[in-house]
Amino acid sequence: MTPPLVTLHGFLGAPSLWAACLTGVALPVPVEHRWLPGHGPDPQGPRSLSFRQLVDELAASCPPGSLLLGYSLGARLALAALAWHPGRIAGAIAVGGHPGLESPTERDERARWDEEQAAQIEREGLRPFLERWESLPLFATQRRLPASALDAQRAARLAHRPAAVAWAMRALGLGSMPPCAGELAAVRDRVTLVTGRLDQKFHTVAAELSRRLLVKHVIVEGAGHNVPLEEPGTMGEVVRLEVERLRQGRGA
Repeated sequence: MTPPLVTLHGFLGAPSLWAACLTGVALPVPVEHRWLPGHGPDPQGPRSLSFRQLVDELAASCPPGSLLLGYSLGARLALAALAWHPGRIAGAIAVGGHPGLESPTERDERARWDEEQAAQIEREGLRPFLERWESLPLFATQRRLPASALDAQRAARLAHRPAAVAWAMRALGLGSMPPCAGELAAVRDRVTLVTGRLDQKFHTVAAELSRRLLVKHVIVEGAGHNVPLEEPGTMGEVVRLEVERLRQGRGA
C-alpha cells in the first residue's frame, strides 16, 4: 500500500483548507486529512503532554513512509515529526512554518504570550479572540479575498471548542516547541519550505533556514501567510511537484 500524504491545518483551522486546495490535483499518493490536537468537532480533552510527546503521537499515527503537508502550526508539527522521526516520516512540505526558537529567552517570552492568548480564549470565548487574531498584520493580505472565503474561514474557526483551543495554544504554541533545525540538517533533502512572497516574517525565517541547511524553499508570488487559502491553484501545483520529488528521493 502506498504511504499517504497526511495534511495538517493551522491553528484554529480545519482539514477543509487542504481538501479545497487539493481538489482536482492528481497526486501519486492517497491523502489523509487530519484534525490537529485540540481542534475539530470532537477534540480530546486537555492532556498533560509536552509538545514533543504530542509530535511523537502524531508520527506514530502515520503509516511508515508518510509525507506530511502542513500549514503554520501544522507546518511546525510536520517539521518536528520529520526531524524527530526520520525513520517513519518520509518528508515534509511546510507552508509558513517555523523550526522552533533557538533562544531560551525568546521561547520564554513567546510562552508568556501564548499563555495570555489562551487565558483570553478561556475568559472571553472565541469570537472576541478572533477579532484580535484576524487583525494581526500577519493576516493582512487575506483582506483582499472575497467575503465568502473569509466568512467560511470564520465559521470554521468558531466551530471549535474554546477550552480545547486554549489548551492547544499552550501545548502546541511556539513557546512550547523545542527547536528542531539541528535534526533537520540530517534530512535536508526531505524538506520543502513554502512561503508567500508577501509574508515577510515567515519568508525571512524560511530563507534563513534554507541558507543554513540548504533545504528547498519555494516562494509563491502574490500570497501572504496562508498560501493554500490565498493562492490555492498555485499551492496545489506546488504540492504535486514536491510530492513527486520527495517520493523519488526515497526511491518510491
